[in-house]
Amino acid sequence: MFRKVCKIGLILSALVVWGGCVADGSETGANASVKPQTEMVVDQDATSKTALGLIFNMGPIDDRLDFDAGDREDWRYMIVTEPGTITINLNLDTAAGIDGGWKIFDANNRKIYDQAFKPNQSYYPSEPLNVQRGVYYFQVYAVRGKSIYTVEAVYRSMQVVAPPPPPVDDPPVTTTSSSSSTKTQSSSSSRHHSGSGSTKPANTDSKPDKAPKEDPKPAESSGTKIKGFIAVITEKPDGSAEITIRDVGKNKGVETGMVGYIEGTKIKIETTQCFPTSCRALIPASANPKSFKKGANVVFTVK
Repeated sequence: MFRKVCKIGLILSALVVWGGCVADGSETGANASVKPQTEMVVDQDATSKTALGLIFNMGPIDDRLDFDAGDREDWRYMIVTEPGTITINLNLDTAAGIDGGWKIFDANNRKIYDQAFKPNQSYYPSEPLNVQRGVYYFQVYAVRGKSIYTVEAVYRSMQVVAPPPPPVDDPPVTTTSSSSSTKTQSSSSSRHHSGSGSTKPANTDSKPDKAPKEDPKPAESSGTKIKGFIAVITEKPDGSAEITIRDVGKNKGVETGMVGYIEGTKIKIETTQCFPTSCRALIPASANPKSFKKGANVVFTVK
């Protein structure tokens, strides 16, 4: 009897061990094989409700789109505090590697700008758009491919900022009244001599002096006029100042070393460093940088 019980125990133990080693080749169950999954990106700014902020006049920021990874659209919001104009500048790193486009929506969710990507175009500047107070949205999307991109938002107020007044020249000196006085004395003397029987002819060869001519305005060479505006003025301890000029730059043909002038004045400005959408310039202390104002227009001529 004892031997039978031992045999039964051994048989049951063998079945348990053998059963635990059974290979399960099915796609389901505890021993199902695990297939590798495509890496997906959690896109936190994929809707207007989860949009990130886009601050005006702070320069370009970087982001990316990747259709296959699930990062198919990005949204950003812009807060407008008073009426003005906004301009959006978008630049793709890999234009040929992505299909898609970008849009701008107003505070009522109405589309006010729309542009599709082109295979041979990387830079997409919008036209200046009139905006009112409210929250506006920028959307960029991909329907194929991927690319890193930069986006910049530029805002300009409707309030007109007057440019600094031109330098005051000394008033021209004329001798008209002196000449008139000379003529009067000559006429009086002529009448006096006429009464005594002696007549002296008046000097008809004398002519009044001409007023000096004003200095002509600086000659403007022919070419395309590119107009920007002073966005930042940074004063330095030595009295000079560095300014940042927006709405100009390499994308519009304005390069480092080019000379422009402040609109409405004779003040010339030479760029010291240019970027795709802006340039910097150094104003010497002798030019009185404190008289410069933000918003003043700066004009360059691009041949």
